[in-house]
Amino acid sequence: MLLRQTERPSAKIDGCGVVLFLVRAVMALTVALAVPVSVRAADNPSVCVLTIHEDITPNTLYLVRRGLREAEEKKAAAVVIEMRTNGGSVDVMEEIIGLLGRAPMKTYTYVDDKAYSAGAYIAAATDKIFMAPGSVIGAATPIVVGPSGVQQLPKSDEEKNISAMRGRIRSAAQEKGHNAAVFEAMVDAELGLTIDGKEITPKGKLLTLTNEEAAREYGHPPTPLLSAGTVKSLDELFQKVGLSGARTFEVAPSGFEQLARWITTISPLLILVGFLALYIELSHPGVALPAIVAVICFAIYFLGYFVAGLAGWEEVGLFVFGLLLLALEFFLFPGHFLSAALGTVAVLAALVLAMTGHVPGGPILPSWEQVQFPLMKVFGSMIGAFLVAILLGRYLPKSTLFRKMELVAATNTAEGYSASLGEAKALLGAAGVAETNLRPSGKGRFGDKLVDVVTEGDLIERGKPITIVEVQGSRVVVKAMA
Repeated sequence: MLLRQTERPSAKIDGCGVVLFLVRAVMALTVALAVPVSVRAADNPSVCVLTIHEDITPNTLYLVRRGLREAEEKKAAAVVIEMRTNGGSVDVMEEIIGLLGRAPMKTYTYVDDKAYSAGAYIAAATDKIFMAPGSVIGAATPIVVGPSGVQQLPKSDEEKNISAMRGRIRSAAQEKGHNAAVFEAMVDAELGLTIDGKEITPKGKLLTLTNEEAAREYGHPPTPLLSAGTVKSLDELFQKVGLSGARTFEVAPSGFEQLARWITTISPLLILVGFLALYIELSHPGVALPAIVAVICFAIYFLGYFVAGLAGWEEVGLFVFGLLLLALEFFLFPGHFLSAALGTVAVLAALVLAMTGHVPGGPILPSWEQVQFPLMKVFGSMIGAFLVAILLGRYLPKSTLFRKMELVAATNTAEGYSASLGEAKALLGAAGVAETNLRPSGKGRFGDKLVDVVTEGDLIERGKPITIVEVQGSRVVVKAMA
């Protein structure tokens, strides 16, 4: 907004003058505080230490996701992977390489003892590699493990796998400025490695390097073969990369990764049971148990993806917001459909986004390829819940368990009592009045009996005459009388 003074200033201060004064004061305060804060942040940066002392499994992927997310949230200057592994899953390794390639901060590997196979691949995807005294890295050729152990593939298939892995590790190494030939020699024994006329490893043997061999310099000008240096501790590593005195926070396996893996596996079932429980609660108000089951199912669902490093509080908030919109449609503004449509979109979006997650350094919104499989899971679960609901609508009201739940739901009230199942059926066709606004559920009075009722979707105001047109379990359906 452009402010222009048209007369001499006086003792009177108008509204625009107050606003302008406050804006300038805030700007001045911001400028005064910004420099010291940024200086302190630069002088004392934070570093995330990711501890991988295990085989590379889906649990490791969840750990790396969680670490990179936390590092991004805390604006860490770097992530250091403290590695001690015999290798592991190729699929998981490729996903971890993709995450490290998109990380917005510097990434380092500290080989503490060993980094074989998939561990060497992951190291190639970090900016620099440091090694502890006595540590080794290499032997990264792919193998296929079946139920009976390591399987021998046909020669053509084996060459195809090795060629694909060479291309993958070459790409990762070149992107981070490493010598790609070194990593290719770890993958393909037929290559060998010779630099400056000196044979590092002969053809027919996979390359494995000790910390001293990895740090030796070759070429003109001389450059280290692989390692940026041998360091005895993380503090020494921090000194070498200019992060001396950095504040560190560790992200290590907590045991929850295994739980997250199990939860994400059964996530379609959790969605199915959650939606089904919501349907039962809305169609049979007052039972309460289905609502509790729904809350538990969706809480476990988001907990699993939260621990897996995919979901955050944003997805949880979006889901709750969607449920609130649905509640507005159901209880306050039935028949308007707008809040129901927006609420449905919000709920489905939260469930899908929880499976895709935000990759540090990546776009805010996921790509179509990322959401395809989550969409299939969510919509498949919804269709399953719909089919099960049809079956339950036919058989559930007749079950002994449901009748017991209905009896528990029938509670005393200040002005009467809620009718039991038998009493409600006896009132079929009875006329009464709406004791409360029916939006669409509420209470209706039929003589001296107060009954929990629900309309067919229309809003019926308090005091309007109504009649019972259907009784199905505890669901007593009424309509307005003309």
